[in-house]
Amino acid sequence: MEVKLQIFKNRIVVSHGDEEVSIVSDEPFSTQRLLVGNFDAAWACVSEAEKKLSIKGIFKPKPKVVVEPKELVEGGISQIEDRVFRELSMALNPKSVEILP
Repeated sequence: MEVKLQIFKNRIVVSHGDEEVSIVSDEPFSTQRLLVGNFDAAWACVSEAEKKLSIKGIFKPKPKVVVEPKELVEGGISQIEDRVFRELSMALNPKSVEILP
């Protein structure tokens, strides 16, 4: 099972199979320089998307999460951004995480 986590400025799109949900943050999580500058607000978006798609559960297998940062990635992402994206995907209780450039 694969879950795609696409991160835009102040918006997160999570797709699971043929289901997809887009969550716009009530509190902005992006800054002028960082796609995720406010971790708690971004975490709330991912958690809300997970609840709408019912990805986690006792009898459900852990998903492979593919994270796609869609904006503010000119020149690649830093180690700090990589870590933020990996930590953010932990809201989905993943088996593994892949960060796409």
